[in-house]
Amino acid sequence: MSAPLDFLKTFADQLRQGGIRFAITSGMACVHYGLQQTTKDSDWIIAPDDLGKLRDLLVRLEQAAPPWRVSYRQIFGAPLDVEFMAHGWTSHLLLTDPEGVEHKVDLFGKAPRVRPEDLAVDADGWATRHVVAQMKRTDRPKDWPIVHGLGRQLGEHGRPETLLHLQEYDALLSAWQDADADIRERLALRRPLLAIFRSAPLPPQDRVDRLLLIERLIWERVNDQRHGLYTRAWKDFYRSWRKEEGWAWPVIEPFPTQHHRLLRAARTHGLPPNPLAALSREEMVRLATAKVASLTAATESELAQVRPPLDEMLP
Repeated sequence: MSAPLDFLKTFADQLRQGGIRFAITSGMACVHYGLQQTTKDSDWIIAPDDLGKLRDLLVRLEQAAPPWRVSYRQIFGAPLDVEFMAHGWTSHLLLTDPEGVEHKVDLFGKAPRVRPEDLAVDADGWATRHVVAQMKRTDRPKDWPIVHGLGRQLGEHGRPETLLHLQEYDALLSAWQDADADIRERLALRRPLLAIFRSAPLPPQDRVDRLLLIERLIWERVNDQRHGLYTRAWKDFYRSWRKEEGWAWPVIEPFPTQHHRLLRAARTHGLPPNPLAALSREEMVRLATAKVASLTAATESELAQVRPPLDEMLP
């Protein structure tokens, strides 16, 4: 099972057989949609209520003939438990198939930047282009061409969400002009920048390009604020855990033993189930917006024109 896509199909089939709801997202989804050539990891959104079923599946894989090897990875992340995963933590596993090929698996319980009502998959378990585009609104500049590419594909498939993701003036203006009035108004509530196209005459391209940049930077800085809370929480926990006598991680143990070890450590050493509780959503956005203003000399009027709603950035 050396090919990543072979593993993807096998693991997806195992999840279905286990009654586990899932969506394949991020890098592999970008490969699937033709916007990325390769990726090392696979990313899965798992319904938090199904995490117990997933742990049971991982135990069955270890006990299969021939067996798989299942291990937590050292990279920062939380136990595969609803207590943590329902609040936005990611869990990172290494699955070694019976042929000895290693597969890095990243698991989300609550996908960042994805509203629960938007989470959808196709018949094969792929997260929709809209979901993947929302998850790609990170603080990594390399992800934003993918957001735009997914936006273009949504337009080609007649999906109104194209207006939420396009990042270039000509494409965005064309999609706005083609959209029905009710779609324009509904999506302008989710992406306030769209309202600039209501004006007559239309704003010049350099004006729109500047607002697109400010909008993107707000997304980036909000994600930076969000991710920083998880990173700092993990580092504090990890420093404390490492002081235990005989500490070792990762370990070569059956997966249930690993899971119990990590879950006990998380509770003992204060890994917060919800790091976002340390700072209000409003304060995260305020700090991010202030940073963008200092970087771009954006006026309060410009910031107000493009700042996405809280429930869009931090649902």
